[in-house]
Amino acid sequence: MSRNKFLTEDLELQKIREAEQQLLLLEQECAEIPKKLALQQKEQQCTMPPLAEIEDRKRRIAHDQMVSRGEVANILRDQNRSLLLMVLFASASASLIWWGIKLIQG
Repeated sequence: MSRNKFLTEDLELQKIREAEQQLLLLEQECAEIPKKLALQQKEQQCTMPPLAEIEDRKRRIAHDQMVSRGEVANILRDQNRSLLLMVLFASASASLIWWGIKLIQG
């Protein structure tokens, strides 16, 4: 019986040691969590922004490079010239229609 008692005590002692080892491993893992979190935050800060933002930035940069003050002035001048031509065309068409109606009436 004493041999069985020693065996059970040895088994219990071994279980306790295994549980202690597991607790030590868990403690080490928990001690590393703040380091891992800090590393993840640093990686997130260093990573590139989402692709949508990258495309918007590229588009904005390309637009800024393409459009200078002189180009804006040229575009406005061309638009004003086109508007003037359209008004002249509309007035000429209206006057031709009016002239045609007057001719038909007598």
